[in-house]
Amino acid sequence: MRTRRRLALVAAALIPLVVAGVLTDISGALAPRLTAEPGWSGWYVYGDATNPLVEKESMTNRRPAAQTEHVAQRFVVSNENWMPLTIVGVEVDRPGLRVERVTVGNTYFDRALQMVRAGGEPLTPDRPYELAPGASLTIAIYYHVTDCRAVPASAQPIPVRIRRATGLHTIEVSLYPLRPFPTGGWQISMTKDRDAVPWQRFLADHVCR
Repeated sequence: MRTRRRLALVAAALIPLVVAGVLTDISGALAPRLTAEPGWSGWYVYGDATNPLVEKESMTNRRPAAQTEHVAQRFVVSNENWMPLTIVGVEVDRPGLRVERVTVGNTYFDRALQMVRAGGEPLTPDRPYELAPGASLTIAIYYHVTDCRAVPASAQPIPVRIRRATGLHTIEVSLYPLRPFPTGGWQISMTKDRDAVPWQRFLADHVCR
């Protein structure tokens, strides 16, 4: 009887700990989570620092400019935690790819013109972004393709650096691969597709072809 009582007491003590552990994991307190939403876009940055996605939103007529070895990608992440995440940095230099800048959001305030314009705010450690629980964020990363052949062909997650009370932490966000069409264009591949290529190879191939 005493043994059974001891076991019952031990079990009763362990149940709250297990429940607390499950809730902590779900909340993201120990291992915060960011998930990429389906959808992706990539583009050239032209010689006059513009890109075709914002050409119609420009206040001035863009003069014709040649495509360059500068490219960009844009995707959306979701905060699946019960607490906000303070994002201080996104992405790192890779073989053949150098990060030039990162922006977050879909609009920014142009201090020179005193107006809200299309495009994201620059993201730097001095200008972090706080992503609320359950909220989504558009991230755009601008690259310089320095060596087409050196760009990896394997899947490359995007490192997102966050600031917490315990210091800096990195969350790796996996992006969906892309399936190019022979006639041009592409689509997101959400299944195991041997013809799909990772995002960085897709960008490099378009510069190097």
